[in-house]
Amino acid sequence: QCRQFRRVQIVGQGLDRSPRTARLGEGRPESYQPRAVIGALVAAGLSRMGDLSVVGGNINPRVVSHLRRSHEVPPTLHLVSGGREDAAGSMAPEYKEDFDALGRAIAGPGGAAAAQATGDGHLRRRVRVSGAAANALSAVPLDIVTERLRGQTFDLVIATNVLPYFDDEELMLAMSNIASMLAPGGVFVHNEARASLDGISRAVGLPFEHSRHAVVASVRGAPAPLFDSVWLQRKAALGTSPPRNDKR
Repeated sequence: QCRQFRRVQIVGQGLDRSPRTARLGEGRPESYQPRAVIGALVAAGLSRMGDLSVVGGNINPRVVSHLRRSHEVPPTLHLVSGGREDAAGSMAPEYKEDFDALGRAIAGPGGAAAAQATGDGHLRRRVRVSGAAANALSAVPLDIVTERLRGQTFDLVIATNVLPYFDDEELMLAMSNIASMLAPGGVFVHNEARASLDGISRAVGLPFEHSRHAVVASVRGAPAPLFDSVWLQRKAALGTSPPRNDKR
């Protein structure tokens, strides 16, 4: 039986003109990552909209204010694929499927039309976020290097495009704060590939468990496709011992 994620924290989500992975911005700035996370968890059956709470923690007060205002007026997401079908390359089939599915689980009735290919080779679609999905998201000011949300635990913490900006000392402080906010058995997802993170993660009780590399597009003449990577780490459950490192 899969773990149900009821309390989720997203660290450092942006306020962008586009999502960060191969999509372009058209329309007003919006915070895409929390909406995508809510939609993905609900669509995969890992969360139920009615009891899901996603907390966005950001050092920028403007981002916090923007997320809080979305309770009053749920946003409309304007999605444009950064990749396109042309002589230089093509989008991966999995990427196109993901683009077409993104946001369906968070849309109100009739609020998520199918993606449409346009004359310039890009895919475009709009998603009107439902009131229930908007209410699942809250926001708090948070500097993950120096602060943690005390008295709160989370089943899942996500920090993408955040850890790479820290030096090793800041990284250790951030990881300690993240570990303290995870419930036993909770999951941490990120995209930091730095070698020093392995030792830091073990020291705070968040050993690596899994990684995933997703192809976004192929580029003709390039030695490798365009791809994105994420790493998953898990906090030890109560009554279990952390994995031993038997390398000698």
